[in-house]
Amino acid sequence: MAALDRLPTPVQRAIRPFLADASAPRAAVFDADGTLWRGDVGEDLLRYLGANALLPHAPPGVFAKYDALHGETPVEAYGFAVQVMQGLSEVELNRISESFFAQRFAGRVFPFVRPLFDVLRTSGVDVWICSASPRWIVEAGARSLGLETRNVIGVDVEVEQGALTNRLRLPVTAGPGKVTWLQRKQVSFGFAAGNGELDLDMLLAAAHRLVVAPFDGSENSLVRHARSHDWPILKT
Repeated sequence: MAALDRLPTPVQRAIRPFLADASAPRAAVFDADGTLWRGDVGEDLLRYLGANALLPHAPPGVFAKYDALHGETPVEAYGFAVQVMQGLSEVELNRISESFFAQRFAGRVFPFVRPLFDVLRTSGVDVWICSASPRWIVEAGARSLGLETRNVIGVDVEVEQGALTNRLRLPVTAGPGKVTWLQRKQVSFGFAAGNGELDLDMLLAAAHRLVVAPFDGSENSLVRHARSHDWPILKT
């Protein structure tokens, strides 16, 4: 497949065995932040919403509170980042997310992503994104990559009368929560890609894997695990 030949070697090393494995389910799941694009779209969106007084019920200094919580319990912080959107119109959040991603993150998508998605879809693979960022902003990113929003799983809350509540739909989609939600959505996947320790459970649940190393060149626990188990590692 000529298009696959043009992808980085670690991506080829991960994808070729997956496509050749007749026993592997025909779905591929990707983390979002740091895996598909540079940076954390959920954090940047929260910072933007707070700075522009777009969160009707959020406490003062909401991003500082998120940042402090993230330093102690990241999974709880990811839930908090969505709970503080309570009262925000879902229509408005979708509008903001579409514009925000287009302006701030479309240019941060890693070069391998769109060609890889084309290869997978041409091969009959169903592509999913499972992220610990808010569902709405990840859906905006998915649309920019040509995916259906039905194939996005992100941190979510119940919506009442068109507005977000603070009632999380648990578990938060990080660590084992990713696997739980993929099972709930009945997604049988043969390939998974991620960039951090909270993607490990999802990668272990797949027969074929790709680890995307941190953009800054550092080596986190997932990269170390991948190295010790001879998993393909992509340096962006």
